[in-house]
Amino acid sequence: MKSRVVVVAIIEKDGEILLGRKLPGIGPYPDTWVLPGGGVRLDEESLEEAMRREIQEETGISGGTLEKIAFDEDIEPDKHGEMTRFIFLVYRLLCCRDEVAPGDDIHRLQWTDKKALGNIPLARPSVKLFKELGWL
Repeated sequence: MKSRVVVVAIIEKDGEILLGRKLPGIGPYPDTWVLPGGGVRLDEESLEEAMRREIQEETGISGGTLEKIAFDEDIEPDKHGEMTRFIFLVYRLLCCRDEVAPGDDIHRLQWTDKKALGNIPLARPSVKLFKELGWL
């Protein structure tokens, strides 16, 4: 089984977090709401560089202070259907922008109140993280 290091961001603004909707049928975690992020190019960039690149690619947001907050792992088919061990490194970014633009494999972005997280289909790793943070 292959492994992939992934950075994801809890982007917060005024008590809400930014979630991205995956394209239907495209893995990993198809048809769910996920935290913005993606794979690290281990031979080319640092973890923080990867996180900033992924935030920019998936949301259009640049800048801000990143805080490392958690790590986890999960096994799921990748977008090619190959079983993959994903190693998640979770950052937090405080945001002051309302304007965001979906990109990459995210087709919709939405600011979501933490109290509403139990009402939407979330990716399995996000559910686990939000429970650990006391949001679910």
